[in-house]
Amino acid sequence: MSSQMEKHEDQNSTDFSSSRKEEDLINFEDTPPWYRNLVLETEELTADALADLFNDKICVLCVKNYIPDFVSEKLDAFLREKGSDPYTHEIRKNGKVDLQYFGVNRYGYPLNSIYTDETGENLEKYLKEALPTMRSIRKAAAPYLSPIDKFRVELDEAWPKKANVATFKGQKTLCGIGRIMPTSLSKLSEVHPHFDAVPVSCFPDIHKQFTANFYLNVPDQGGELEIWNVPPLDISTIEEFKIPEDWRSQLPASIKVKPEKGDLLLFNTRRPHAITSFSGLNPRTSLQTFIGYTKESEIFLWV
Repeated sequence: MSSQMEKHEDQNSTDFSSSRKEEDLINFEDTPPWYRNLVLETEELTADALADLFNDKICVLCVKNYIPDFVSEKLDAFLREKGSDPYTHEIRKNGKVDLQYFGVNRYGYPLNSIYTDETGENLEKYLKEALPTMRSIRKAAAPYLSPIDKFRVELDEAWPKKANVATFKGQKTLCGIGRIMPTSLSKLSEVHPHFDAVPVSCFPDIHKQFTANFYLNVPDQGGELEIWNVPPLDISTIEEFKIPEDWRSQLPASIKVKPEKGDLLLFNTRRPHAITSFSGLNPRTSLQTFIGYTKESEIFLWV
């Protein structure tokens, strides 16, 4: 694999097109060897595929056609109507957390809203809104199963260890937030690679952090997930890690994966990643939840 990766890193950022025939999605007959080692495509969620992801043997796990079109369309319309609040992203600065806006709007109130609030009001709001938000997304998908509920059931069935929604301050956390990226703001998410890492104080047992992204609508051009095949940031040093001024120029060649409507993508959020700018009439609409992974291989979900 090392020789394959050396060959890959000498290339420019590689754009994976998902326009291949359905039978090729599993066989990868028309993809280069390095891609087969880093991006795993499958038609269902399995323990083996999840183990490859959690053990960092791959960068991205893509489950094709995870969401039926009619469910994607219902939820896309719902989120575009309801989701207009800025979804800020946490940035570490001098050992502290700062929140910045990268052009993503949200439906749902995320846990990172409490990181810079010392009054306790945001925590109260987070815990109060978590279950109603989850139930409203479930209702919007009815009479069909929402992607988040489907994922929770299949994850619990596939993974041999515990896999459930996290508990925080004695209450269930939010699992599944709406993300709406308008075309006009898409450049903001491309410029600076970033990472996601919940403070250890929130979940002391966390060892690794991943994300699951369910794509309801995708732009005509651009909007790829861009991720770098470098070791994920270590939990012991991540609290003090400061993103370099021009991190992109210091990283090797990136991998680009363009999701299609209905796809599910999972990856390690402690690897640097970004979203490329896009054009066209369609926004980039998705549902998302974080996945915590413990040293005992147990899984918990929150956002």
